[in-house]
Amino acid sequence: MSNTGVQPDCLRYKEDMTELILPTPLQTVDVTMEDGAIIRLRQHGNADGPRLILAHGNGFATDAYFPFWKFLLDDYELVLYDQRNHGHNPRHDDIAHHDVSYFVSDMDAVIDGAASKFGSKPTAGLFHSISAVTSVWHALTKGWRWDALVLFDPPLVPSPGHSLNEIARDFELMLSDWSKTRPDRFPSPEILAEQFASSKSLNRWVPGSHALMARSILREEPETGDWVLCCPPEGESQVYKTNSELHLCPQFGEIPGPLKVIASDPDDPNVRSPGLVNRALHEEFGHRYEAVPGTTHMVQIEQPEACAKIVTDFLAEIGFNS
Repeated sequence: MSNTGVQPDCLRYKEDMTELILPTPLQTVDVTMEDGAIIRLRQHGNADGPRLILAHGNGFATDAYFPFWKFLLDDYELVLYDQRNHGHNPRHDDIAHHDVSYFVSDMDAVIDGAASKFGSKPTAGLFHSISAVTSVWHALTKGWRWDALVLFDPPLVPSPGHSLNEIARDFELMLSDWSKTRPDRFPSPEILAEQFASSKSLNRWVPGSHALMARSILREEPETGDWVLCCPPEGESQVYKTNSELHLCPQFGEIPGPLKVIASDPDDPNVRSPGLVNRALHEEFGHRYEAVPGTTHMVQIEQPEACAKIVTDFLAEIGFNS
């Protein structure tokens, strides 16, 4: 399986005797972006249910959020996609296009592609981290195309002059500097999984998630036998830098449709800027908001069942399930 290949439809992950088995998609279709990049849509769950479209954070992949989205399979049709150059998608050679503005236009194409390939129906977006930021920018520039949005800990950066601007900006720039030089190849997924599992910042993930994440973001290179990051480090770095300069917060209140933010715990001793910024945004704009106690930025992988319940309660509250 090469860097331009695809991952198997059904993968088995094992860590500490805990097995996470991803279901085989009901359907898999490719959608081609304006510049030729390909995004692979995977349909899971209840094909007759209302549609949820899911995507992931920078450098990750939506398969790795299975501990969360497995709780939604019975009641909803799930359409999973990875941002360009992530996860299941073939590598697109133009790294200049690996950036948030292209993620926004990609999101528009994904919405259209899901409706074209799987039929039109009520649709909500469930997005974590940079894909949540993408959905905010998308709603502000492309118009409201959702029946609801659920944003998991979006790393929004307030404008200069805001008390949290420097904290949020510097955090994104730190990640940009780190990611551009991160190791991009490994002898096996198990090596990366061990690194994840030994990280103090990732020690709250549910069992099996470290191995699942490693396998979801790596692809075997047959020429060398190495396992290589699907997302190129220079692209990941570029996305963090762009996000540090977006300053979408003043327009947050202009998002017109039903919206809920599910955030990391702003009172946790290890809180990072997204937890603080999301609480501040809620205090300013008054949108639906819930922080999950004892969580950090990877809230869906730390407390997956709690996050799924918050989602289903919110969707029921606004009548999305009707």
